[in-house]
Amino acid sequence: MALDKAGMPWESGRGTSRGAAPARRARAPRSRQAMADRLATGVIWTLAMAALAVVAAIIALVLWNGLGTALDPSFVFGKPQAMREGGGIWPMVVSSFYLAALTLLLVIPLGVGAAIYMSEFAGDGRMSRLIRFGADSLSAVPSVVFGVFGMLVFVIYLGLGYSLLAGALTLTLLNLPTVMRSAEESVRSVPRSYREAALAMGCTRWEAVKKAVLPVAMPGIATGAVLTVGRIVGESAAVIYTVGLFVRKVPWSPFRPAAPMAANIWHMYTEGALVPDWFRVASGEATFLLLAVLVLNLAARASAELLRKRMGYRT
Repeated sequence: MALDKAGMPWESGRGTSRGAAPARRARAPRSRQAMADRLATGVIWTLAMAALAVVAAIIALVLWNGLGTALDPSFVFGKPQAMREGGGIWPMVVSSFYLAALTLLLVIPLGVGAAIYMSEFAGDGRMSRLIRFGADSLSAVPSVVFGVFGMLVFVIYLGLGYSLLAGALTLTLLNLPTVMRSAEESVRSVPRSYREAALAMGCTRWEAVKKAVLPVAMPGIATGAVLTVGRIVGESAAVIYTVGLFVRKVPWSPFRPAAPMAANIWHMYTEGALVPDWFRVASGEATFLLLAVLVLNLAARASAELLRKRMGYRT
């Protein structure tokens, strides 16, 4: 048997050392893993592209049917009609943002206050974990359940009737878990050194939270608030049972019925036969609502970035 330069046996027929076979066996699992990785990556990318294609198709269809109408000032600022063509949606636009403003006045203090207590004072005991679990569970409850609850409690039992206030109370319950959890995460993301520095300078625990923690967490809290506005404006199931579906005049009182855009769109597509051009109104209103939610999402990003720049805080 021939020997190589290192004195190892050499297979003269193949011209390779016997150590090449274990190397090939070691490379085989790595090649299978690489192939499986490429296959999984391809499947994930395919599913992601399919989901994006569906979303893009829906947005394109909505814009195709109603973009021209939604950009018409006479439609946006016009008065709705019940028996003839040419109506607008101005009372619905005001109803949506009026309802959002009332809801924010209720949900932001409650949500942020609960977040501060849970992250800074409550600790991590059994009761805190139970509250967080309850908030996460409520976030998964369908909004129609909150709508039925709001109708039974606020509209009927408390006698508020179909009104903006009843809708705002219902949407407060709907959005409170989300606002609380997002604000809590923003407060928890503040470095612990900020709290320690404030306490070392003689601040009380509440002063440390107010002067050191909240200013840094404010960009995240503001982003969550603006995104909550988008969810409120686009909500339909909860407001159908508590606020109303159609109004002719702008509702200035919180105790008056109203017609947010999402609820009115549902009304037009299901019971809008009395309006001759119901499809034009519904399509234009849906497009305007889509554009409004898009602007709110962009405003959330811009406001958070502006706050970070003003404070000189980088994440």
